Amino acid sequence: MIGINYTCQGESHKATNKVCQDYSYCSIQEQLSIAVVCDGHGGEHYFRSNIGAEIATNVTVDCVTRFVNQIDTDLFLNKPFTQKSANTTEAANLSLLTKQTPIDDAFTQLFSSIIFNWREKISQHAVDTQLSEWEINNVPKKYQDELSQNLNPEKIYGCTLMCYVQTSTYWFAFQIGDGKCFAFTEDGKWLEPIPWDEQCFLNKTTSMCDSRAIDEFRYCYQGDGVYPIAIFLGSDGIDDSFGANENIVNFYIQILKLFLTQSPQEVKMSLHESLPQLSKIGSKDDMSISCILNELKLPNTIHYFIKWQLDLIGAQIAQINKSIINYRETIAKYETQEIKSQKEMIDFQYAQKELDRLFLQKRGTVQKWNKIAEQFSPDTFTPYKDEIGLNE
Repeated sequence: MIGINYTCQGESHKATNKVCQDYSYCSIQEQLSIAVVCDGHGGEHYFRSNIGAEIATNVTVDCVTRFVNQIDTDLFLNKPFTQKSANTTEAANLSLLTKQTPIDDAFTQLFSSIIFNWREKISQHAVDTQLSEWEINNVPKKYQDELSQNLNPEKIYGCTLMCYVQTSTYWFAFQIGDGKCFAFTEDGKWLEPIPWDEQCFLNKTTSMCDSRAIDEFRYCYQGDGVYPIAIFLGSDGIDDSFGANENIVNFYIQILKLFLTQSPQEVKMSLHESLPQLSKIGSKDDMSISCILNELKLPNTIHYFIKWQLDLIGAQIAQINKSIINYRETIAKYETQEIKSQKEMIDFQYAQKELDRLFLQKRGTVQKWNKIAEQFSPDTFTPYKDEIGLNE
């Protein structure tokens, strides 16, 4: 197994001289590998969320290590892939009373331990650490007063948490808050193994600082010998830059391909160069990635994911072709009849401009398809061809 993690300051944080509020971690060991991403909240109330994220990461690593060392070694034995959603309603809590399993009990204890230790450490930090010059100059006084009186330190240090754990006999992952985890499987599929929480919407998220945080954890596990080829944890700065899951997955596949020819340190350097640029043109938020992958099985699996990329780009080309046909029909209609109004003239000119734009867009998309198709089958590669062509 190999893995990397990388965190970068967001473009908007650079512009306002705000610290990076993300924190990431990855450790690969023979018996236990752990990846973590924490994202501190950006609101003015959460002015020590960067510290909260770092503490949450360290606490999680410690608690997970103890959890793995202390639980019954057969707890996950032969268990198929299982997902558990957050228990955020009274009805769900009542239902849980009749469906709780030994694994659910164990996870409840793990999450309770993480929350307890996190709150204990941030409370101590709030007592021990005076206001910084930045906090004095940038944080509203009412929040400064809360800190000085040690009131609601959970809010001040609020953050999300996402973690993946792999041992020699099982794996599990858990999360509270936004950001997304993606798993890539040996048969060439991808999925979000941790159930999504509908409470995480737009700029709202569940959090370690919530009063009912224990009910907001969701998780998954598997102990029947089947492991992901790769797992990626990404903070919401990644999600907000790519939008649709397919675009995020495409980005992670690009990283997987780098691992075929580069060392983990070289891949990390590539992220060092690319993530700040992605933040600049995308979400402008802090960004964190942590991933663990099986470098021995990846070479025999990557062709599935390259084929998936080809299908994705092929669908994009098909959609462009459909729009080209529509605008051609509009232009042909106006070319065979007299344009009788200013609106018709605007429609005609707009269709011409859009057609030019679409051909330019298609040319770039076809170039991407050709580049990836050559990776997929270098010995039999042929350039992309279709009935529309690349020019009018």
